[in-house]
Amino acid sequence: MRGQPLGVRVFWSTVVVLGTLAVILVASLHQWGFDRGNLQMMLFMGIAAVAGGKKMTLFRPKQEDEDVSMSLGFAVTFAALLHFGPIGCILSSIVSGLSGSLYPKRQPWIQFVFNVALGGFEAFAASWVYMVTNGWTLQFTAERTIFAVCAATLTFFVMNTGGVATIIALSSGQSLTKLWRETFLWTAPSYFAGATVSALAVSIFGLKLGYIVLFVLPVAYLTWVSYATYTARASERQKHIEQLQENQSQLADLYLATIKTLALAIDAKDQYTHQHILRVQRYAVAIAEEVGMDGIELEAVNTGALLHDIGKLGVPEYVLLKPGRLTDEEFEKIKKHPEIGAAILDPVQFPWPVVPVVKYHHERWDGKGYPEGLSGTDIPYTARILSLADVYDALTSTRSYRGAWSHEQALNTIREGSGSQFDPDLVEPACRAITKVVEEMAVDGHGPLTSAHAAPEKLTSKAVQAAEDISRVSTEFWALYEVAQTLSASLGLTETVEILAKKLQAIFPGATCAFLELSEDEQSLEARAAVGPNSEYFKVSRTVKPDCLSLRSVLSARSFLGEYDSDDLYAEVEDPQNWAELKSSLIVPVVFKDQPIGTLNLYHQQESAFGHHEQHLLETIADRAAMALFNGVLYDRSRGHANTDPLTGLYNLRYLTQHVDLACGANEPFGLLCLDLDSFKP
Repeated sequence: MRGQPLGVRVFWSTVVVLGTLAVILVASLHQWGFDRGNLQMMLFMGIAAVAGGKKMTLFRPKQEDEDVSMSLGFAVTFAALLHFGPIGCILSSIVSGLSGSLYPKRQPWIQFVFNVALGGFEAFAASWVYMVTNGWTLQFTAERTIFAVCAATLTFFVMNTGGVATIIALSSGQSLTKLWRETFLWTAPSYFAGATVSALAVSIFGLKLGYIVLFVLPVAYLTWVSYATYTARASERQKHIEQLQENQSQLADLYLATIKTLALAIDAKDQYTHQHILRVQRYAVAIAEEVGMDGIELEAVNTGALLHDIGKLGVPEYVLLKPGRLTDEEFEKIKKHPEIGAAILDPVQFPWPVVPVVKYHHERWDGKGYPEGLSGTDIPYTARILSLADVYDALTSTRSYRGAWSHEQALNTIREGSGSQFDPDLVEPACRAITKVVEEMAVDGHGPLTSAHAAPEKLTSKAVQAAEDISRVSTEFWALYEVAQTLSASLGLTETVEILAKKLQAIFPGATCAFLELSEDEQSLEARAAVGPNSEYFKVSRTVKPDCLSLRSVLSARSFLGEYDSDDLYAEVEDPQNWAELKSSLIVPVVFKDQPIGTLNLYHQQESAFGHHEQHLLETIADRAAMALFNGVLYDRSRGHANTDPLTGLYNLRYLTQHVDLACGANEPFGLLCLDLDSFKP
């Protein structure tokens, strides 16, 4: 009982106390007992015990081991009331309850005690009602006994079914009225039928117990069989309905899973909206629930969020994947995707209003949106919700022309758009709902509230893995294109390696990316650029051992794939708490026409974060970037040689004239003497 709710414990205790008091009270009131013979009483108790074990199942509560059932014992108990009086009725009810609790399956002691106590108390109450309405006698009189039988039967029915329904409702949290009406009300005819048969038998056969038993039991048994057959068929129908509902639920899950997989594949084609639809779906559903939406509208938001960008299938890839800002003409092509998406989904017979969500999620409250320029409440409510979720995720995601905004910046922008871009009644609920979601996401290590260098979350399914593969293929293609296009226009090494490092970070999210330049004497490597976790330390790192991994890799022109080696590079870390522990490394040499230039190094916080696919890709990038890096190194070295003395490394006159402005003031004459001594160095 300790694990049960307080209401269950209080009601259980009350019934047990009342049942005990009823038995004690009846035993003390001898005038309530009518002597019909101990042998007859024992025989009747035996019949009550047999009848109590004959049950018909009413229903089986979900997640419960026990059925809710009704036994054949009532007809015998009521006959005992008419023949023996209250004592016989109470004893018969208790014996019937004991029998039903022990056979055919033994009930838990809590249920056992409750059933016996309830049986005793309801028998006491029904007996009292019968005796009062029948003039405190067991004699049959037409004008009183018919009413007394009906009153006592009603008392039995209400107390028995009401007591059982109450304990179930308290323990399961169901509505008592609904539970009693749907599960127990229909059993009322069986109570009145049993009572009528018992009363008829006693009125016909008087004190002849044998005839009463022979008359009552067959009728009661046939009634029990009829109800048992009915409940069995009803149970089969209910199971069939539940199976159909389960199948329907499975089909709905399959339906949504198919939609989700398709949407993920579409989403993966856009390298700048990676996992966008899953985040938007989560935000949109949270907003919908925050404003009390449920039913088909909530499902419309849930499904519409997954499919809201399906129209991007009709947008040219050169526009969709363009790394920079779009031109007006290109943006007009993007603006067509809601209508294209609605047209694609139009033949699909969704059970929810999904198409309006997809078509109108770019409309604005002030009417300046697209595709139709709807305003105010003319915009579907579900589309207004999705618009908020979509804009928030766009603001907190990295784009080629800007970095991701913080959570606070995004919410402030949404609030500034209240009444112009967004429904003013939805803005604050949306901010609350989104904040809850991103806080939950942060606990899992991802989302806008986590560090920009946090390790990405692990993949959870094959479908997500497939979407990752699609995204990676698209990202790799455009990354190679951008590397080739951008690096060909760069000249200095600093600009070249910074561009390259940023592109590598886009291809390998969560990784530290660094370029190390090989010294002219080929004895060491020194970092020229680094991005990602620990980048502030790697930017000033260098090799100190002649046999370190990076130096061996560039001199042998062979890549390294394996665990992170802390002895490879020396990086001075002032505060170890700011150092993110690295576990994986990928080192690829950069070689141009057999001339070693340096290495591209990738590091990651996860174990085995890189594989042969990543190695092949980085080697391809290194090969494409080799000429640009070689030109950058050559340019920087040539520029350095032109401005420094080749022997001493000191700056020469050319450097001086480039960086010092020689001017003679009117009041402060200034002179500089430069001497060039022939054969000074020898």
